[in-house]
Amino acid sequence: NFSFSVPVLVPGALLQEDCDVNSCHPQLGDLMVGRAAQLSASSTCGRNGPQNYCILGYLEDEQKCFKCDSRQPYNLYNNQNSHQIENVITTFGPERKMKWWQSENGVHQVSIRLDLETLFQFSHLVLTFKSFRPAAMLVERSKDYGYSWKVFRYFAEDCASHFPGVSQGPADSTDDVVCDSRYSASEPSTDGEVVLKALDPSFDIENPYAPHIQEQITLTNLRVNFTHLFTLGDTLLGRKKRNPQEKYYYALYEMVVRGSCFCNGHASMCMPVDGTRGDVLNEPGVIHGRCVCQHNTVGTNCERCQDFYNDVPWRPAGQSDPHVCRRCNCHGHSETCHFDIDQYQASGGVSGGVCDGCRHDRMGPQCERCRPYLYQDPQLSMEDPRGCISCDCDLTGSLDNGLCDPVSGRCVCKENVAGDRCDRCKFGFYGFSQEDPTGCQRCRCNFLGSVLIPYPCDQVTGQCCCSDGVASFCHIYFDLPGYWGLGNTVHTCSPCNCDHGGAYSSTCSSLDGQCQCLPNMVGRSCGDPAPGHFLAALDYYLYEAENAAPLEGKSSSPLRSIPLDPGSALQIVPRERTPDVPITWTGPGFVRVLDGAGLRFTVDNLPASLDYHLVIRYEPEVRATIHCSIIGWVAILDTPVCLNAGRRYYVDITFRKQPNSNPQSSSHTLVDSMGLIPKMESVQDFCSQSELDSFRRFRCFELAAEQETLPDVCYGLIGSLSARIHNGAMLCRCNIQGSHGPYCSKFGGLCECKANVVGRCCDSCAPLNFGFGPNGCAPCECDRRGAVAELCDQVRGQCPCRMEVGGRRCDRCLSGYYGFPLCRPCKCNGLAELCDQDTGACLDCREHSTGNNCESCVEGYFGDPVSREPCKPCLCPDTQSSGRFFASTCNKDPESGSLTCDCLAGHTGLRCDACSAGFYGGLTAPGGGGCEECLCNNNIDPADSDACDSVTGECLRCLHNTQGPRCQSCKPGYYGDALAQDCKECSCDRQGTDVTQCPLGSPCFCDPLTGQCPCRAGAVGTLCDECATGFWNIQGESGCQPCKCDPGTDRPACNPLTGECLCRVGVMGIFCDECAPGYDQVFPACLPCHPCAVLWADNVTDVHRAAQRMRTFIPPHGEQLEPGHSRQLQRMLEMHSKLDYLGNLTGRSLPLVKDVEKLNLGAVHIFLPHRKLKDSIDPNAIIVDSSSLLNTEIDNIHHEFKMLLDNLRNKISEAPTLDLKEMQEALEKIRKQHADFMADEKKVKEAERALENSMDTRQEIKDHLSSCSILGDMEGLEKKVKALSVAKLNKNICGGPGDEECSKSECGGALCRDFLGQRECGGPTCKGSFPVSHNATKTAEQVENDLIDLLQKLKDSKIKACSQILISMVAPEDIENLVKVVLAIQLPGSPDDIRSMIQNIRGVLTNFIDFKEDLKKLKDQAKTAQDLLEKAQAIRLASTMFFICVTVTLYKHAG
Repeated sequence: NFSFSVPVLVPGALLQEDCDVNSCHPQLGDLMVGRAAQLSASSTCGRNGPQNYCILGYLEDEQKCFKCDSRQPYNLYNNQNSHQIENVITTFGPERKMKWWQSENGVHQVSIRLDLETLFQFSHLVLTFKSFRPAAMLVERSKDYGYSWKVFRYFAEDCASHFPGVSQGPADSTDDVVCDSRYSASEPSTDGEVVLKALDPSFDIENPYAPHIQEQITLTNLRVNFTHLFTLGDTLLGRKKRNPQEKYYYALYEMVVRGSCFCNGHASMCMPVDGTRGDVLNEPGVIHGRCVCQHNTVGTNCERCQDFYNDVPWRPAGQSDPHVCRRCNCHGHSETCHFDIDQYQASGGVSGGVCDGCRHDRMGPQCERCRPYLYQDPQLSMEDPRGCISCDCDLTGSLDNGLCDPVSGRCVCKENVAGDRCDRCKFGFYGFSQEDPTGCQRCRCNFLGSVLIPYPCDQVTGQCCCSDGVASFCHIYFDLPGYWGLGNTVHTCSPCNCDHGGAYSSTCSSLDGQCQCLPNMVGRSCGDPAPGHFLAALDYYLYEAENAAPLEGKSSSPLRSIPLDPGSALQIVPRERTPDVPITWTGPGFVRVLDGAGLRFTVDNLPASLDYHLVIRYEPEVRATIHCSIIGWVAILDTPVCLNAGRRYYVDITFRKQPNSNPQSSSHTLVDSMGLIPKMESVQDFCSQSELDSFRRFRCFELAAEQETLPDVCYGLIGSLSARIHNGAMLCRCNIQGSHGPYCSKFGGLCECKANVVGRCCDSCAPLNFGFGPNGCAPCECDRRGAVAELCDQVRGQCPCRMEVGGRRCDRCLSGYYGFPLCRPCKCNGLAELCDQDTGACLDCREHSTGNNCESCVEGYFGDPVSREPCKPCLCPDTQSSGRFFASTCNKDPESGSLTCDCLAGHTGLRCDACSAGFYGGLTAPGGGGCEECLCNNNIDPADSDACDSVTGECLRCLHNTQGPRCQSCKPGYYGDALAQDCKECSCDRQGTDVTQCPLGSPCFCDPLTGQCPCRAGAVGTLCDECATGFWNIQGESGCQPCKCDPGTDRPACNPLTGECLCRVGVMGIFCDECAPGYDQVFPACLPCHPCAVLWADNVTDVHRAAQRMRTFIPPHGEQLEPGHSRQLQRMLEMHSKLDYLGNLTGRSLPLVKDVEKLNLGAVHIFLPHRKLKDSIDPNAIIVDSSSLLNTEIDNIHHEFKMLLDNLRNKISEAPTLDLKEMQEALEKIRKQHADFMADEKKVKEAERALENSMDTRQEIKDHLSSCSILGDMEGLEKKVKALSVAKLNKNICGGPGDEECSKSECGGALCRDFLGQRECGGPTCKGSFPVSHNATKTAEQVENDLIDLLQKLKDSKIKACSQILISMVAPEDIENLVKVVLAIQLPGSPDDIRSMIQNIRGVLTNFIDFKEDLKKLKDQAKTAQDLLEKAQAIRLASTMFFICVTVTLYKHAG
């Protein structure tokens, strides 16, 4: 014996394509195929000799016992009684159900075992039984080639008795072993199946390679154990009398074990296992067991990686990751490797391959390192065999006799030695020596105070090198006062620079330079406020004039509050903030102060006892002719005031005009606020003299007082001052509702306010806004047409309205008024208080009145509310609320005073107390309803008063052939849709209709809906006008009669008119009672005969026809023939006799058929010379020959056809030849003419339409002319038309009539041009619109020049005005500040603006067309120039300004 294997060649590219990106698996198949030798059974019938067995049967003639002889394999032809175990392997052959495996009779314990050559993946098992299925059985599997077994599943009809202790399910997991009772019933008695699936499909499998799943689906052996036969109650199989055991055994048709080669997801095909028989490979459908592995795997089941592919651990392939085995990287220094789990984990799961036996002085997992005392040559690659070279280390400073790093070659130095070769001391060490175990000694220097470049100490002596500012002994830690950061910065010993105001002192931490900060101050130098805090500006202590108490006249007693309304000495004037106007004021606005009036400010919030500068911000009031913004002015008290913290002061300020002020200036001034600015010099030990000089040089105080932008120097000094006097930074205190967050600006503390919210803390609404809340403030939006002021209530937003106006915005009329803004009282005739706000239509009219002015009565009432006649109820016939009111309204005759009701539909009478024709109702009953339309479905005459009952509504006179209480159905004898007035007379056929339903003198009765007539027996159809199948003679006296035909008829059985029976194919006879020729004579079947009979019948028919024709050629008996004709006649008679004989033949013998054929040939020879025979016969003989007639007819037809053919040819030859091109051109001409015709037709229609419009217009003109009764008007109009003159128009424009020649005319004209070709119009003395506008342009240019000169003069006079102000109000040291204030005054319009206006005027002149409109525009432009001139003059007056004489009185609070 020998074995061989045939390798299976599979294209690698194809396999690789399937397995590159995910797992791949071989296809499933039947593991039984090809493994008959590996299949065995513990019991097989007839194994040792013939053995009888019986089946269960109930038919008497059925064979019940058979013989089994399984000594030889099964053979379909000579050994069908063999039932060996290999018969259960599926072959799909024609003898599938003729062979099976069968066990010995009466044996309960039988097992079938399949032994596989290697590990396979099992899918499911299907057993198909010829006998009853076992009463109990179990399936086992083995993974160790039968050494140990595990149960797959138990099967039993009664699990508790056959397998006690086994769960009956359902299974809780995939590997749960249970007993299944579904496959052990008695039915079916044959072809019953047992199915076992390796994995229950009811469970979701997340990881098919989990150990418990692999344990369930892989096997090397499968065993089926039958433990108990199904015996149908015959439990005593041991009885020999009846031998019941011969009926009970196990018999299997098929055993299918579905599975595949198990390859762990690394193969898609398999090949035979080494050592298997070669004949197995040739059997189709065999599932081989050795995988054709991919992913660099090997093994029967691809259970390990290939040699030298061990860089990652072997794993089964997954759905998304094939887990390909990766090649080891040994850099060419080894050809073998192994996987090391510790190495894999240490690399973070990157590489686990360890190379074996590294060559070329290499070591390491990947042969990546050189051996000790060698290192990688940087000039060579790691794969180079000569890559490892010897170490080059200084033995004085290196350890281990010059051991170096195997990668970089860096030597392993002593503790205090450095360098690639260990040939020098580390930084900070000195004294390189071989005797020193550490190699070098540490420098005794403090690095923070030493010069570190190139070394902190001498490399031989160890002498330290100290940096500047540090003591000569660097090893002593020393720092100068006010400095920090020894060695921690580029420049050692940096100054502290602690903030004068934000830090407690000027010293700081010597380590990090951190100063000790005041509360809420942060930063190294304590110069910044902490988050949520700020540093106050110089003018932080600001007191708004709006919050001050009023002082009137010379008295010092304050009033309660300052009013908003004008007319008093003090008035609050709010100013709205707009995006395009700079904000030069604080708070809501200003206080308008009359000359001599004053304000009292309360001061009680000072943080420190200091000298304070008192600052007053105000604006001069400009007369109403100036509509421009004036930048605020500042007045500063000459002498600072000393105020103490924690005390309350009252500051009274009285405002007076200077005696020598401009008399044209206003008697009022606008006061914004009063401020207290701390004097920096009064703060002790705050800053140095140089800082004070900088404070003055950069004019920090003046800029802060004027609220101008500050230089950075000022910000720092003012911030430090704020921190000093406030003991740190101040809390922002941003209002939660009014601000966007809790943070504010670092300097000034301004919070980020929401829309329309103002204040440093965002705690109030801006002027002309209200409703402070989480969303900010909403604008008042007071309607100027109805409000007396623009301000509204700060909380509710209510605007102050005129007397008759209401609404929050004063934008609608009050109740009882309409027509905003000219609100007028509602006009409702005293019958309503409210009306529509827009139209004035009255609402909710009383006393049954209605209308826009309650001027009429509602329906059901009459009267005249305008004449104060109340509305009274109409009696039609009763009141509207009684339920018996049947009118829409009523009317009162003004002359007779009688009442007339307008009745509702269906009512009639003076008081609507009766129903109209076609209506009904009980009007007289109390509470009865009105008249309703009679429901007669439009089948009555609505004008007929008697058409329906006037009380009940029953229909009495139905029309359109209808009847019923609602005329809802057709009358008898009619049918159709009565509701659609479509009742038609029944049209029944009286011969076919039931006599009782057709009375004389009236139409027959039919179905009232469908019109179906009641038919007699045998009649059908909607009108009963047809006989049913099997009947005929509809026109007979008795109607349709039965056909009386035999069953051989077709459908219908007989002709419905004549009663003739209509036979079906194959039947004949008057009553269709016999079979036709060519059909079997067994009636009524009459089956068709053989096709040969049809041919025979055709031949017989031909013979009959030939015989009949020959009789026409035989002369009558007794006639004399010419000599020589007797012989032909005798032959014809003989032939005729034979034809008669053949025609009467009924037999079908072959000789007779041949005789017929011979006779046919003889007839041919006879009929060929028939003309010669005819000529030899006596001419007087009467012979009927129709051929001459036929010949004549044929000749006539031929002649007529020839004539028609000749005519056709003549017509074709006479037809002219048509040119296709000419036809195309003619067609195009026709199309063009058609288009022209259609266009002309459209023009004609349009002309007709225009003519009609002209006629209409002419008629309208005639009507208008006819309405003119005064002829003088027409004459006056004619005179005005004639009076129109171009000369006058020319004079108005150019200043002259223009009736002279252009060379002589001083003012030119419309048609005049100068030598340059430009139009010439106007002159120096001309008064036309064009020269006037030209002079206005020159005037505007002159105004421009004058304004520029005035501006220069104003700038020159500012210094003089400044000096006057300083003398009366300002200290000498603040002259420079006040000069800047004066220089900061801006005019409302710059020269560029004036130039722009002049350019607009010129643009108007260039587009001069309509002189009247252009003249109006020029006048407007001239007026604008005049207004500018007045503004300039007003500014010049304002420059002399409202000088304020300020008197300040300080009152200290008594407390």
